[in-house]
Amino acid sequence: MRSTVWAREYMLVATIAALIGVNAFLYFLWADQTFVHVDAIAHVNKARGLVDNFELGLRNLGTVWLPLPHLLMAPLAAFDRLWKGGAAGSLISVACFVGTSLLLFRLGSVWSGSRVVGWLAFTLFALNPRLIYFFTTPENETLMIFCAAGMMYYLVRWTQNEEWRDLALAALFTFAGTLTRYEGWALAATACVLMPVVTRTRRVTATILFTGGAVLGPMLWMLFNMVYFDDPLMFAYGIGSAQVNDTGKMFGTAGKALESFGRYFIDVAYCLNPSVLWLGVAGFILSLMLLRHRFWRSTLVLLSGSVALFGFYVLNLYSGIITILLPGLVPNDPSSTYNVRYGTIMAATVPVLAGLCVFILWQQVERRRALAVLMLAPLFLPDPLPPRVHESIEQQFNRNLFYTEAVHNQSYWMPPFIEIAQKIGDSGLIMTNTRIVHIVVWATGIPMRRFVTEMNEDVWGPSFANIDPRIQWVITEEGDQLWHGPGKRLAKNWIEVATAKGEVTGRVHLFKRP
Repeated sequence: MRSTVWAREYMLVATIAALIGVNAFLYFLWADQTFVHVDAIAHVNKARGLVDNFELGLRNLGTVWLPLPHLLMAPLAAFDRLWKGGAAGSLISVACFVGTSLLLFRLGSVWSGSRVVGWLAFTLFALNPRLIYFFTTPENETLMIFCAAGMMYYLVRWTQNEEWRDLALAALFTFAGTLTRYEGWALAATACVLMPVVTRTRRVTATILFTGGAVLGPMLWMLFNMVYFDDPLMFAYGIGSAQVNDTGKMFGTAGKALESFGRYFIDVAYCLNPSVLWLGVAGFILSLMLLRHRFWRSTLVLLSGSVALFGFYVLNLYSGIITILLPGLVPNDPSSTYNVRYGTIMAATVPVLAGLCVFILWQQVERRRALAVLMLAPLFLPDPLPPRVHESIEQQFNRNLFYTEAVHNQSYWMPPFIEIAQKIGDSGLIMTNTRIVHIVVWATGIPMRRFVTEMNEDVWGPSFANIDPRIQWVITEEGDQLWHGPGKRLAKNWIEVATAKGEVTGRVHLFKRP
C-alpha cells in the first residue's frame, strides 16, 4: 500500500513538472526567447558541429566546455529545425526540469522521512518563475543541477540502506556531473571524502568503487585534451577558458573573501528568490542539529554538497577566475549584467533545506499557535538584492536577468559580426575562429560544414602560410589569430567585402578570394 502511494505521488510530481516545463518551453519558443544567450547559441552549434562539420570528429568538442551536454544535444541538433531554433538544447533542459523536480521531491521525502518536505522542495523549485524560464534555454547549468540533485539523492539513500544499486546510481550521476560542469569536480571530490565517513559496512569496497566512478570523468577529459590538443590541462588556460576571459573582471571580487561570499549569496538570492534562500539558510542551521541524531549521515551528505557547490563559486570569485555582475551591484558600473545564471546551481539543494525549515516551523505552530508569527519571518529579513533588480512576477518570468543579459550581449558586441555575415556568398568554405562562427551561423543559418576553424587543424594551420584554395571567404577581427597571421596578406591581396566596428570589438573584416 505504501509503495502504491509513493508511486502515485511520483507520477503526480512528474506530470505537474512536465506540464509546467513543456508549456513554458512552447511559450518561450513562440516568443523567440529561448535561443538568445551567446553561450546557449554556442552550445547548440557545438553539438551540431559533431554531425555537420568540414571535418567530423570528437576534436570539435573543443577544450573548454565539458562534453556531456553537447553529446546529448547532438542527435537532436542533427535535425535542422531543432538546431536552428535551439530546441535541440532546450528539450534537454526541459527534461532536466522534470527530472530535477522528481529528484528534489524524492530527496526531501527520503532525507526527512516526510513527503511534506518533498512536496515543499518540489514546489519551491518548480514554481519559481525565473527557474521556469531558465530551464527552457540550452544552458549546461540545467544538466548540472539535475546531476547534482541525483547524486545527493542516491547518496542519501545509500547512507540509509546501503544497497549497491544506490551506490551505482550515485556514482553514475557523479560521473555525469564531472562531464557537465567543473563544479561537478568539486562535488565529486567532496563525495569521495564523505564515502568512508557515511558508510557503515563494506567501507573500503564502497569507497574504492565510488571513487573510481567519480574520478573517471576528469581523467577522461584530461586524456581527451592530451590526445587532441597535446596538453591534458588545456581546458584550464586555453582560449575561451575562464582563466583568460577578462570580461567584467575589473568589477570582480578577486582577493576579497567577504565580498566574494556576498556576491554569490546575492546571485543565489536572485536566482532562487530571497525568501527561499533565507528559508534555506534557516534549514541549513536546523539541519546542523540533526548531525547529533541517527540521521547524521544523510544530513552530512546534503550539507556537504551544499557547501561544496556554494564554496566552489566563492573560491572562483575570490581567485579572480570568474566574475558575477548584477545591475546596481557595482557603483561604477550600475547596469552591467554578467554570469547571473551561476546562482541557479544552488537549486540542487536549497529548495530541500527550505522545505525542511517550513515543515519544522509548521510543526511548531501546530503545537503552539503563538509561534505562527515565525512563518512571516522571511518577509522581515533583509532583502540582499539591489533595488535595480526587483521584478514583478511577470518580469521574473519573461523579462528576468537571464534574458536581458542575453539581449544586452546581442546589442553590445554581436552587431558587427551579424552585419558582415549578411554579405557572405552561397558557395565556398569560410575561414574564421570559433568565437565568431557561432554568431555567424546563428544569424545566417549557414551550414556548419562550410566553416574552417581552429578545430580543423589539418587545414587551419597550413592556411596561415598558404590559404587552402577551397576557402573563398575569411572573417577576422583585428587582434585575433587570423589577423596576426595572414591578415596583412588578406588586406593586400583579397577583396574586402565588408567591415564593421562594434562598441567593444576590434574592427571586423570580411574578405573574399579574388
